Amino acid sequence: MKRYDENGWGILPAEDEIDRCNAEELGFARVVRENRGRYQLVVANQSGDSFIDAEVSGSFRYCVGVAADYPAVGDWVAVRTEDGSFAVIEWIARRSSCFSRKAAGVTTEEQVIAANIDVIFLVFAINGGRNFMASGLERYLTVAWDSGAQPVVVLNKADLCSDEEREAAVLTAESSAPGVDIRLVSAVSGEGLDELSVGAQSGLEAGMTIALAGPSGVGKSTLINALAGNDVQKTGAQRDADLRGRHTTTHRELFRLESGLLMIDSPGMRELQLWADSGSADDAFSEIAELAENCRFSDCSHQGEPGCAVQAALASGELEHRRYENYLELKRELEYLERKQSEKAVGKGEQRWKDVSKLIRNMHKEKR
Repeated sequence: MKRYDENGWGILPAEDEIDRCNAEELGFARVVRENRGRYQLVVANQSGDSFIDAEVSGSFRYCVGVAADYPAVGDWVAVRTEDGSFAVIEWIARRSSCFSRKAAGVTTEEQVIAANIDVIFLVFAINGGRNFMASGLERYLTVAWDSGAQPVVVLNKADLCSDEEREAAVLTAESSAPGVDIRLVSAVSGEGLDELSVGAQSGLEAGMTIALAGPSGVGKSTLINALAGNDVQKTGAQRDADLRGRHTTTHRELFRLESGLLMIDSPGMRELQLWADSGSADDAFSEIAELAENCRFSDCSHQGEPGCAVQAALASGELEHRRYENYLELKRELEYLERKQSEKAVGKGEQRWKDVSKLIRNMHKEKR
């Protein structure tokens, strides 16, 4: 069961982590900003919130082997404060959830976007261009389901669309994200913003941490500004030629709004490279996973075996062919990623820890 900080800074670390911190005479703080290996932390107490700069200790650097084990925005960290204005990070508390992607480049490494989050707003602009496509939404959902947080699809810039375009966007989202809440909003006009703030209508509560993810130029920072009631983030315009966004946000940062919600903004993604368990594709394509339960063979690949319920649904028109093809493509990509991870882990003697990490993520998914 999640425990929340009484001062309003989100999900607390597990009790054994807090006990360890006390035993080592360290303080706990949450990472609210990360930029090129430098961090800003918030230390919450009854006398008020203190924001301090920090860096990891030398022993931390010595012990940590991969970039994903360094602090990320949303992490709770055990710190040693030196003069009240600067802190040294000694270790990171276990993450209750983690939204990650594969780091850019040819290496097989995880890049953590946000940690200890309750909800992920997957934000897309529906005013044309390539900022909203069914295949892109399915890709984001695959990673979001793996994080341990609850995804919500946010269709922004509704004020720039006709009624027909708005309806078409909602139908596309509903067919590509079955069972996921769809919110049609405009950060400019204010339409639908109540569904993104604290209240019974949204199901969101003060103290929850929400990460925003999506392509560049879809209005993530503008949404945060609208929900905050003031300009906490810089914003920019799309290119007129193709409506693609420019990178306005250059670092990840956590904001606490007056409503009590905590929101993590991050730079837009030109490309979301998958970092997830292969089973996460079944979460994103839940209707295919349900059909697969009726296949004759438990290890059916859904590509020609006799008695395949997925192929039968394709033939009858129950299952959309485009969605089926994207499912197979994402499954292949995830299976390739798992092979590369296993090869790398075995080579470094880290397979056991990889298995433990997968077990923890699956436990979080089962609790949802």
